[in-house]
Amino acid sequence: MDAIGELADPLDAAHPGRAVVIVDPGAEPRGGGASGRVGDLSEFLAGLRRVDPEVRVLYLARNGEATPSGYDGRIGPTTDAAALRAFLADGTVANGGQARRVPETAGRAAEVPSCETLAPSESIEPKLAPARGSRAAAFETGHELELLRTVTAGRPVLAAAMDHLRAQDGFGDVRYADGAEAGSGGVPRSTAPVRVAGTVCGALCSDTLAPAALAPAAEWLGAWLGLEHEQARLRELAFRDPLTGAWNRRFFDDFLPTAIDEAKRHRRALTLMVFDIDDFKRFNDQHGHAAGDEILTECVRLLDTAVRPTDKVCRIGGDEFAVIFYEPEGPRQPDSHHPTSVFDIAERFQLLLREARFSKLGDDAPGHLTVSGGLATFPWDGACAESLLERADQLALEGKRLGKNVIAFGPGCRRLGGE
Repeated sequence: MDAIGELADPLDAAHPGRAVVIVDPGAEPRGGGASGRVGDLSEFLAGLRRVDPEVRVLYLARNGEATPSGYDGRIGPTTDAAALRAFLADGTVANGGQARRVPETAGRAAEVPSCETLAPSESIEPKLAPARGSRAAAFETGHELELLRTVTAGRPVLAAAMDHLRAQDGFGDVRYADGAEAGSGGVPRSTAPVRVAGTVCGALCSDTLAPAALAPAAEWLGAWLGLEHEQARLRELAFRDPLTGAWNRRFFDDFLPTAIDEAKRHRRALTLMVFDIDDFKRFNDQHGHAAGDEILTECVRLLDTAVRPTDKVCRIGGDEFAVIFYEPEGPRQPDSHHPTSVFDIAERFQLLLREARFSKLGDDAPGHLTVSGGLATFPWDGACAESLLERADQLALEGKRLGKNVIAFGPGCRRLGGE
């Protein structure tokens, strides 16, 4: 019933859905209803139609067996996907080349005369082929598997899509121009707007193709750019903490080993800082969860202003945070040395947080809000994600023993800050 409810409640008007339930003879409901009688099919069907009045319920018939009353139709084990789609589209079933409409059943569980078997075919498996009549169908080939890999990996798809498009016969001179570039490079013979979610984001230009030939390519490219945009949105939802906007624990566990592998290959250092907010529970208990949320959110905001663009601020627990200090291309300034630059960033963050004011804390916040944690650097403090995190946690615990507002690092547990 949960699954039918999901199908009956589409995401939006652009993603309508229609549910079909195919019941195997061995899976028919057997008791459990209010009446307790065996074979309580009518209550099962009534429940389905209360959840979704438009649901279609089909019986999977074998060996010419009769269809129990109450179903909208019947299919055979070899019914193909096209016949099922046609059934869902307009409620008709094919029989010997003729189409028969299934009686309407919306909103009622009364018995419905069974329909004829849908036309059989060699296989029930759907074919992964382009939809007929689509203007973009000409560009759908098996080579797009690489585009799918590009999108799902979170990499930009435009360059790969344009390479694929220009490899098609007659499309060698096609180029993409965004809004600012659309008029540059001379006047092309034709242009076609590229739309993502109904908004024009650029255009395809060609000196040889007619507009009618270029339009399907623009539609195809817009579909890929839209998929890239949606994938990026879903990745944000999956890997961002909804309260603070920091990366979450899932992202941290996924990114840290990858960053260490990259640092190892390029012989670069990487530093991990883990910390929590001193006396956070006291602030939460005395001023309420709204104040606690404000502290956490402001903490991430201040960190974002202190770190570099390639560093990753992660929330890995309630008031526990981790920062992965990592420059994949190496230091931007030749005289910058890692981890010295990281220590400077950590001290700047400590100062920003101590001077921050929080409206929901009143007079308790200025000068009182501090953090304590540990800094561990690859490869000296750990050669893998697990050992580096373990060392940073160990240093954070040792720093706590030294007092508040302490970030401990290195041999002997040296410290930044401290009261």
